[in-house]
Amino acid sequence: MTRHAEIGHRQSIHDLIPRLRQASAGRDGPESVRAVLAAAVADDSDWLDQQYQERPETRDWVLYPVHRASDGHLSILVAVFKAGVSTPAHNHGAWAVVGVYRGRERETWYRRLDDGSVPGRARLRVADTFVNSRGTVTVVPDGTIHSVEALDGADAISIHVYGTDILTQNRSTFDLRTGSEAPFRPDFIDLGPER
Repeated sequence: MTRHAEIGHRQSIHDLIPRLRQASAGRDGPESVRAVLAAAVADDSDWLDQQYQERPETRDWVLYPVHRASDGHLSILVAVFKAGVSTPAHNHGAWAVVGVYRGRERETWYRRLDDGSVPGRARLRVADTFVNSRGTVTVVPDGTIHSVEALDGADAISIHVYGTDILTQNRSTFDLRTGSEAPFRPDFIDLGPER
C-alpha cells in the first residue's frame, strides 16, 4: 500500500509541483528531482489526472504542460506517446528527468560525431538504447540527444521535468538519414491554468 493510500489522499500531478520545484532548486538539481519523481511513479495507483492520460487520435504524441516557472528555470510536462511511433532524435537544451507512469518506452541515445560548426548539419550514431518500464526514472544530462518510442502496442505516459522552460527553449531535431539538424519547438496542448 502506498503512503497516499494509507493516509486516504489521492495524489495528483499538481501535488508534485512544490516538491519538484524545491528539489530542482537544490545543489544536486536533477538527482534531487529524480528522487522525488521516482517516489511518485513508484505509486502504482491510478493517480495521474485523467485529462493528462489522453492522446487525441490525430496525434502521434502529445505534451501537456503542467507547470512552467515564471523565471524560466523549470517546466513539468506529461507526455503521451502512441505505440510504435518514435519521436525524432532531439535535444532539450537543458537537463531533464523523465519518469515512466504507464507503459514501456524504448529510449535511444545518440553521440554527435561532428563538432557542430556547420549550421544545419549533424552526424550522429547510436550510443545506447534502454527500455524504460513503469517506475523507471532517467536523468538526461544537458547536451544529450535522444529519441523515444512507446512499446507493446499501447500508449506510454511519462512525466518530464526540465531545467528550463522547455516550450520556449531553443532546441533541435536531427535526421540521421540526411545528417541534418533543424530548429524545433514542440507542439503542446494547454489544459488551462495550474491548480
